[in-house]
Amino acid sequence: MKVWIFLGFCMAMAMASQPPISGGITSVRNLKEAEKELNASLAKLATGDGPRYRLVKIYSATRQVVAGRKSEIVADLVDNNGKTKKCNVTIWSRPWLPDGIEVTFRCDGEQKLTRKHSA
Repeated sequence: MKVWIFLGFCMAMAMASQPPISGGITSVRNLKEAEKELNASLAKLATGDGPRYRLVKIYSATRQVVAGRKSEIVADLVDNNGKTKKCNVTIWSRPWLPDGIEVTFRCDGEQKLTRKHSA
């Protein structure tokens, strides 16, 4: 019985220490990285057709390696009128393409909005 418990423990430890699966979704532990990425996109979009949002708070973020990198960020954003909105923001980064950063905003009570900008 002790041998089985020991083997189970060893298997669990080995599986927990493996690197993430390629293409798998991983949680972003350091939300400052997600904040930097989102603020960079918000700044680029504000110089063009918008939208013009300001970041208030990030609740969570995930990343996935796809054809490029896709980040999913749940955050509070403030619009030009000072209204705070909870949004799911997807940033699909393909910097080798012209306007290779695609940003999609899904905010409560609003239609989905997608914009592109350069890297």
